Amino acid sequence: MTWKEGLARFSSFWIFPALAVVALVLSHHYEATNRSRDLFWLIPLGVLAWTLIEYGLHRFVFHIEVRSSTIRRLVNASHLEHHEAPRDKGRILVRTPYALVVSGVVAAAIAALCRDLFSSAGILSGIWAGFLYYESVHYRVHATSGNGPLVGRQRRAHFYHHFHCADRSFGVTTPLWDYVFGTWRADATD
Repeated sequence: MTWKEGLARFSSFWIFPALAVVALVLSHHYEATNRSRDLFWLIPLGVLAWTLIEYGLHRFVFHIEVRSSTIRRLVNASHLEHHEAPRDKGRILVRTPYALVVSGVVAAAIAALCRDLFSSAGILSGIWAGFLYYESVHYRVHATSGNGPLVGRQRRAHFYHHFHCADRSFGVTTPLWDYVFGTWRADATD
């Protein structure tokens, strides 16, 4: 892979950090009150929010059965292609344009709820950090043979979802919401 191909394939890893910095700097500059210390709880809140977004998208959007081929192509075609070829490195990562559209929707919802640009930027930065962690884990689970204790557990749960029961183990980065909503893999011993 050339450096240009790598830059394109892994574009989320430079686009989202850049967007986070821009959002935080601009919102910090334009807000009436500057509360940088609030990032110590806003960013972790965003990471937690990401885990729920990841679970919800994976369970309720990416596996939904849609009759319309146009809607299916827009909503979940790339995920279904990933299930068809789980070792294809070109189908492991989320396409950046799709991630940007989802980020726009999420950012609008957060801004509507918070009514504060800096808080919204902090939470969104945490969501993006969680998303990049997801991308890292998902890529490592599918494309490498490394098998430390955490990655091994994540791989077993995710491959259970891929190869045994697509209605279980929707969380890639954490099984938290699978436990909460009763979708953790049935044969779990770890």
